[in-house]
Amino acid sequence: MSHFVGVVNAVPTFVLLSAFALAARLFYGFFRPPQNDINKYPLVNGRKWWSLFATEQKAKFVVDAGGLIDHGLKTAGKAFRLQTDDGVQIVLAGEYADGLRNNPDLNFGKISAEDFHAHIPGFEPFRQGSSNDEIFHKAVRENLTHDLESLNRPLSAEAAVALQHHWSDNPEWHEVELKSTMLHIISQLSSRVFLGTELCRNPDWLRVTRDYTVDAIQAAQDLRVWPPMTRSWVHWFIPSCRKLRSDLAQCKDLVNPVLEKRRLDKERRAAEGLKPEEYLDAMEWMEQAAKGQPYDPAISQVMMAMAANFSGSDALTQVIFDLCGQPELVRDLREEIISVISESNWNKSTIYKLKLMDSVLKESQRIKPAAVALMRRYALKDTTLPDGTKFPKGSKLMVSASDSWDDSIYPDAKTFDGYRFLRMREAGDVANAQYVSTGSSVLGFGHGKQACPGRFFAANELKIALSHILLKYDFKLAPDTKPQSSTYGLFLQADSNARLMIRRIKEEIEL
Repeated sequence: MSHFVGVVNAVPTFVLLSAFALAARLFYGFFRPPQNDINKYPLVNGRKWWSLFATEQKAKFVVDAGGLIDHGLKTAGKAFRLQTDDGVQIVLAGEYADGLRNNPDLNFGKISAEDFHAHIPGFEPFRQGSSNDEIFHKAVRENLTHDLESLNRPLSAEAAVALQHHWSDNPEWHEVELKSTMLHIISQLSSRVFLGTELCRNPDWLRVTRDYTVDAIQAAQDLRVWPPMTRSWVHWFIPSCRKLRSDLAQCKDLVNPVLEKRRLDKERRAAEGLKPEEYLDAMEWMEQAAKGQPYDPAISQVMMAMAANFSGSDALTQVIFDLCGQPELVRDLREEIISVISESNWNKSTIYKLKLMDSVLKESQRIKPAAVALMRRYALKDTTLPDGTKFPKGSKLMVSASDSWDDSIYPDAKTFDGYRFLRMREAGDVANAQYVSTGSSVLGFGHGKQACPGRFFAANELKIALSHILLKYDFKLAPDTKPQSSTYGLFLQADSNARLMIRRIKEEIEL
């Protein structure tokens, strides 16, 4: 026995973990319950009989999920199974979107929680149904969306500061790395609304929230390599998971003192018979939404930062790439901004009146959505759609974004046309033409009751940032630069390496 213990102690920890993972995978593969109901859908990239972990199929999915989905739609029909990097899931054609959109038994939060291992320390911002989750959604619904007009001027002021810092006032042509600077700028704008003036320019906060988003994606990917039954303990040994926990601890160290200072100030003012100071930010909204209920404000703030920063900076990066080489469109956008701001100066109607810009943003999202399949759902129980399509409990679903690139829906669909949705709006189809509208053919914000609740704020933020960029800078692609979207699994990201040439110009009106 002592000899056996000595041998075990001499084996590296990683080797022992790998051996255990292999045994667990064998057990899971042979003894998991049958899924006959899901097996009626064809599997377009099934593993070979000798491939225990479907390694080849998962690797192919990671680099070419879009190609696999296109192949499935052409050869397997409108509903099929796909081996992803996190198990087999069902892909549906765009026509299913309306059937899924308001079904209460098909849940987005659950699949997000599973994708990001929300039960594991460090991934708490992804937990569904927690007090943090409920308070977050209440603050978004009741305050962030409701108070949009009052946020316009603070966002505009912050955009001026952020652009001057990251793009400078240099009137000569010079290069910037677009994606990186957009992430910094959107992070600062969002933090102004989420945290107020105390932390919105704090370099440590801006850095750690950016880090957390990137690290969460990496840590989630690293955990998917391991069988599900091992993840609840193996995460302690994975470097990316340790880094994620460190990020979250730093977030708490930054947020909690600010919130405690506010609470003490409220108590002091109340004792002196004074009205509490008013704060126009999400930190205050969450305090109001909590109504004394215990919650973790740092986790709630990270939830907001993740929702806004990564997607917002990616959208802004892509739309600037799309505008390069479109001088007439840039000219028309500038004229629209000058006309609208001169008349209304960021009041309630300003954002709505930027109709060409709205069209440009929606067209950019149509051409390059956040993923090749969206509207992801988890079946909380056996579910039947209106057309009779059935999914067993536990099924993971997604809807292909391929309708966005269908010439029968959008003529010359692969060509960027910034005026496309403006023409649709002018033809009377306002409901489907707006950037924040959801529909089966443009799924960028999802569709139905579980569509992105923060999309109205996102639209305001992007329009304000883009207004500052267009009026204050000339821009063009750097020499030999041809932006190419990058893919990882389902996700499509604007080129993070492409560089932009910019120069400061004198704006015709003050924003």
